[in-house]
Amino acid sequence: MKIVFVITELEPGGAERNLVKLALGFKRQGHHVEVISIAGRPTRTVLIDKLDQAVIPVHYLQIKRLWLGLIAIIRLRNLLKSLRPDIVQSFLYHANLLTSLSNREKSTRHFTGFRVRDPRRLRYRILQRFSGGWAGGISVSDDVERHVRPLVGLHASNSYVIPNGVDMSTIKAAKNDVWPEDISKTVESLVFIGRLDRQKGVDILLDAATDLLLGNQERQLLLIGEGPLRSRLEVKISNSSVASQIHLLGYRSDALTLLSKAKAFLFPSRWEGMPNVVMEAMALGLPLITTPVDGVTELLGDDSHQIAIQSDWPIAAKRLLELTEDELARIGARNREIIQASFTSQVTTESYLEIYRNALQ
Repeated sequence: MKIVFVITELEPGGAERNLVKLALGFKRQGHHVEVISIAGRPTRTVLIDKLDQAVIPVHYLQIKRLWLGLIAIIRLRNLLKSLRPDIVQSFLYHANLLTSLSNREKSTRHFTGFRVRDPRRLRYRILQRFSGGWAGGISVSDDVERHVRPLVGLHASNSYVIPNGVDMSTIKAAKNDVWPEDISKTVESLVFIGRLDRQKGVDILLDAATDLLLGNQERQLLLIGEGPLRSRLEVKISNSSVASQIHLLGYRSDALTLLSKAKAFLFPSRWEGMPNVVMEAMALGLPLITTPVDGVTELLGDDSHQIAIQSDWPIAAKRLLELTEDELARIGARNREIIQASFTSQVTTESYLEIYRNALQ
């Protein structure tokens, strides 16, 4: 089977990482895989390096501005005609839209990918015009699927749910890695990983930081990620009474290594689809405290120790950290079992391939 992925860009992010895991999984099973990025080559090449090592071709349309959409459609249409794939799988809004416009003759079976309940409903109304030409839409969680399907006009028979999958070999490697030399080793670390923007709720976390850190000098808060709120967060941290215990680390290729050594993972996000980083924290055997964003209840059920609504999140985080080490270890072990049983990258890869095979019959 020849499968082509189309995505907006390949800077490291949740959708991009999931695409690379799928591409590698398909290649290992003997399928021909190629990737198209609407943007140019990313500045951080950690994902590109993995594709290069697996000899998976990557094509860049070099589109840097939305008003160049017509050029993008022409380039993408010509590239798809030359590649002649059996399946095209797009991820994220702009890739879904441009691939739909480039495949209006329905010459290739096109599956769209939905990663989050986007609050911008106009996007769904635009996509609805093209959904009749899709082979199907694949959502990352039941919550996302229930939201997306009626808005884009998909029929239940070609609207699918496939959760993200965790690469357990990557998890094992992170657990075996040593603490990075460029960061002072902490006795007890709390970790946040995510883009520094409003969606991820890092402002909620900083508002709660004093209660979580004050009186325990050995406890440190590590914030891993980049984003538009960074400068504002730096000011807020500098004015905090626990500023010496909060560390803005920026983007880290060894984020999972740092996470693997943590006491707990903190994630007060405002909206998600199926958060990769929550799944990775669970796979590492960590306890965590998150908000009930999409996908979380599919992972954790109604676990009151680890899920709290936004207004209660600071209190719930403090309560989690007051549990005994044995209690935290039991929670972490249960989290790991959940991922190993149902949410590995192998399960995800096979689920996609089954849908593709059925579409080609």
